[in-house]
Amino acid sequence: MNALRAAGFTVGTLPPGSRCSIADVPGVRVGHTTVWEGDGAGAVRTGVTAVIPPGDPFGAPLPAGVDVLHGYGKATGLWQVAHLGMLESPVLLTNTLATFRCADALISWTLARHPKARSVNPVVLECNDGWLSTIQKRPVTEAHALAALDAAAPHVEEGCVGVGTGMVAYELKSGVGTASCAVDRFTVGALVVPNMGRREDLLFLGKHPDLAGIPRTRGPDVGSVVVVLATDAPLRPHELGLLARRGVLGLARTGAPADMGSGDFVLIFSTGPPTERGGNCSCDVSLSLRGACMAKLLRACAQVTEEAVLSALLAAQSTAGRDGRMAYALPRHPLG
Repeated sequence: MNALRAAGFTVGTLPPGSRCSIADVPGVRVGHTTVWEGDGAGAVRTGVTAVIPPGDPFGAPLPAGVDVLHGYGKATGLWQVAHLGMLESPVLLTNTLATFRCADALISWTLARHPKARSVNPVVLECNDGWLSTIQKRPVTEAHALAALDAAAPHVEEGCVGVGTGMVAYELKSGVGTASCAVDRFTVGALVVPNMGRREDLLFLGKHPDLAGIPRTRGPDVGSVVVVLATDAPLRPHELGLLARRGVLGLARTGAPADMGSGDFVLIFSTGPPTERGGNCSCDVSLSLRGACMAKLLRACAQVTEEAVLSALLAAQSTAGRDGRMAYALPRHPLG
């Protein structure tokens, strides 16, 4: 159960999966590596989170889609995913200046399994944790990224772990959040890293929470958010693109502003069925979803994104970082 559901809150009308996490999509696993060093000047609060789809994503790529609300980000691999509609690597999430080391780690991970590969499209998404962490030290290494991949499991830990260790959203401590919901015989799941927004932007289930007495943590002019969605519904890439856009609706429901300094990326993949490498998407025409089921899937992507953002805030703990800075957590009962 995620932090939001554990606190007694409910989002939307679609029922959650059994774990209330992206791992409710069969075969999806998540792993974290947390990098926590020192206190005060030079303190490091960062990490890496890995989302691994089932099977062999390089040998049998998965149908995928992308939506970019605002592109101030250093993500790698998204252009090929958007153009070809296929995901051929796990997804790594990290801080801005660790993006390319994590991409290198994904290449190493893939070559270890496919030594004859001549081209690899590593997908890495990032947010900047430099308010709490001394990002200029570049403490994340390839070994940290590989450790996150090795740690991947069906249990998804939320809050101040992995990529979420140093994140701040709505001028509150943020982290990693996850959610899922059931749509007929299918599942939709989300894993979100919120790192955006002003205090006054935040909407918690449609209401502004009472944050009186909680100090602000930083200026309002920076921040990003990344969303990874997964489903076992057998959809084609263009259909997954439609679902990715609905993740943006979920962000908007929490108050995400998509400011000029924001990188707001949504990536979605389907676990069924995979595609033979070099071939076309093998989705059976008879399984191409329309009507009521497709409408529910679209609604589900907004619902799980909103829930994952709020769960990330509820799961986070107040954290002291670089230069004595403090990011305070959202109260566990934000609506009183």
